[in-house]
Parts: sequence; C-alpha cells; structure tokens
Amino acid sequence: MITEADSIQMMFPTEPDWEQVSDPVLVELGEKYAYDQSCATAAIGLLSLRQHPRAAELAAWLLTEQHADKWLKARATDLLADG
Repeated sequence: MITEADSIQMMFPTEPDWEQVSDPVLVELGEKYAYDQSCATAAIGLLSLRQHPRAAELAAWLLTEQHADKWLKARATDLLADG
C-alpha cells in the first residue's frame, strides 16, 4: 500500500503544500527516506518549526544512521544545535 509519505516522495521534485502535511506523515518521511534528503530534509525542518516532540529524537537518530544522506545529517545537526 502506498502511503501519503510515499506519494510525496514519488512526486519529488514537485512538493506538497507542506503546511497541510500532518505530523505523522512528516515523521514517516524522516524515518523512511533517511537515505534520500529531498523530502526528509523538509520534513524534519517542519517538525522542528512545529515544535513536535519527535523532531529532536528524529534528528539524533539520523546522525547515528550510517547510510543517511549527508545533507540530511547536516540539517539534523543544525536542528539539534538550534534546539
């Protein structure tokens, strides 16, 4: 079954109206697409802006993921430094 997060990722570089994307979908994008920074970067950034409790946890997890995208790891580092 294709989830909303999958649909968002498949449509990239076309982006959704991020303000309309729910927090659970943003979390799924960050977790499921850690190896492709495109939508995951926007997702963790928006979670942080929304002050979602999973934002820092997700950012910390991304830093431990060996194969996570380097640009996504840089964004995660920024989010943790700003937090």
